[in-house]
Amino acid sequence: MMEPFLSGAICLALLTIILFFVRFWRSTRDRLFLFFTVAFSLLLAERLVRVGMDLHSEFLPVVYGLRLAAYGLIVVAIIDKNRRN
Repeated sequence: MMEPFLSGAICLALLTIILFFVRFWRSTRDRLFLFFTVAFSLLLAERLVRVGMDLHSEFLPVVYGLRLAAYGLIVVAIIDKNRRN
């Protein structure tokens, strides 16, 4: 009962983060914000997949793959930002 509620709260927080990064990207056109928007969208998709498919394990390939792609994209965004400056 508590897990879907907390997943909903996490989804709402992720959506808020995504909207902030979209706003920052629209005002600056910096690729870092675009990368972060996509990364947090992948984390939101991972959470929705877990809730939608009623998966209780975090180590299933679909869940782990989405999370790994999101964190990898964050690392790529930081490296890209540091190399451009």
